[in-house]
Amino acid sequence: MKNLDKKKLIRKELLNKRNSLPQEQCQKYSKLIENRLLSLPIYQKADVLLIYASYRNEVSTYGIIEHALNNSKKVYCPKVLEPGIMNFYEIRSLKDIVAGYRNIPEPIDTSCIYNYKMPATPLMIMPLVGYDTNKTRLGYGGGFYDRYLQRFLSMPKIALGYECQKYEIFLPSETTDIKPDYILTEENMF
Repeated sequence: MKNLDKKKLIRKELLNKRNSLPQEQCQKYSKLIENRLLSLPIYQKADVLLIYASYRNEVSTYGIIEHALNNSKKVYCPKVLEPGIMNFYEIRSLKDIVAGYRNIPEPIDTSCIYNYKMPATPLMIMPLVGYDTNKTRLGYGGGFYDRYLQRFLSMPKIALGYECQKYEIFLPSETTDIKPDYILTEENMF
């Protein structure tokens, strides 16, 4: 079986696990993950946050976004431009996010794109479908983050997920897959 076929099967299995979590559990775990992230020096030192706006049962990022905005960090969220291609645009409040590509929340205003040349300390916060203890991240299969991050390989990256999304053996990966520096769950940091 090819890696892509394996990934598809694993993705379905892990999405089912995540989607079977009760909403109250997701909220509880998300709050634990949020508190852990906010206490990390890598977050505290960052003055620019590139972060997904959570959707469905993903680890909620809305508290993190609010905290960053209230602490004078610049916040950028992804917007899909075409299949496989996204960019990050500045938001100044949660009201700047609406349902976009496949109903995923994304910025309304695209006038202020993330500029990697600005003198700042950025941090990327990524979603995931699954992960292993080797920090291999399984995304949704569109390659959006892998393509985007090709331009910013040195940018610090943290992926957020639940313990139930951990794959017990090593996930199949491609040479184009970009690993996060850390994976943060309600119980662990890899």
